[in-house]
Amino acid sequence: MSDTPNTPIIGHGFALALGAAVVAVWLAVMGVTLNQAALNEEDAGTVLAVFPPGTPSATAFAAVVQAGGEPVRQTWIPFAWVAKADGSGFVGRLKEAGAVTALGELPIGPALGGCAVVSLDDKRPVAFQFRN
Repeated sequence: MSDTPNTPIIGHGFALALGAAVVAVWLAVMGVTLNQAALNEEDAGTVLAVFPPGTPSATAFAAVVQAGGEPVRQTWIPFAWVAKADGSGFVGRLKEAGAVTALGELPIGPALGGCAVVSLDDKRPVAFQFRN
């Protein structure tokens, strides 16, 4: 028997490289997805209004109202609100009021966000609907 310890064939460098590759692929997919979900300034309807990080929720709420929208609900991120408004130009008015962007439906579904995204589809069976 040898006195030298067993050395692993694959070390920490491989694990770090694999982790970096997974993060890079995830960032690329998220970038493409968010780019596809971004709305034009003349769009309206139900949107996810995203304000600069650190924006107080009261300021974001006031900006939605100032833009002529109706705040639907705050997300778990304090500077992001679901809002709606009829008539064109709502997204442009949101940006003028301080929003960084406004997003529509994400093209690949709620599984994208993992446990952070909850579908509020009321057409699901009653057993799977969230209650207030």
